[in-house]
Amino acid sequence: MHHLIYVSTATQPMSEDELMQLLQQSRRRNKSLKLTGMLLYKENHFMQVLEGDKNNVAEIYAKIEGDTRHKKLDVLRSEHITERNFPDWSMGFTNLRRWDLVNHEGFVPFLDKDFRSPFFKEHSIEAHALLLYFKNDPQT
Repeated sequence: MHHLIYVSTATQPMSEDELMQLLQQSRRRNKSLKLTGMLLYKENHFMQVLEGDKNNVAEIYAKIEGDTRHKKLDVLRSEHITERNFPDWSMGFTNLRRWDLVNHEGFVPFLDKDFRSPFFKEHSIEAHALLLYFKNDPQT
């Protein structure tokens, strides 16, 4: 079992409809390859974790790299894992635009950081923690 966490920047701001279309496509592809994960969108940036067979993760990531809806992909973490963190989701999703982050119960201080911040590159475990934070989000 393998997981990969990356961040990227949308080539243009995405509407709710465009995000939902992206999510539906991701879920179909991931389901066919038995991949699971989580996608976050905040201020024109994505953070995503993919988990599953290493070859399947690599195959999907190669397709993601060629997707013209985003640019500046940076892998934060790529490693072997012993079990899935998102076993029931072909792709969970949270659009942080809908969140009142400061007043949210359980607010985590790194939620206000830009996904492209050097903080996440230097502390990739925090990127993983951020993705896990939204695992139980009722909006997901």
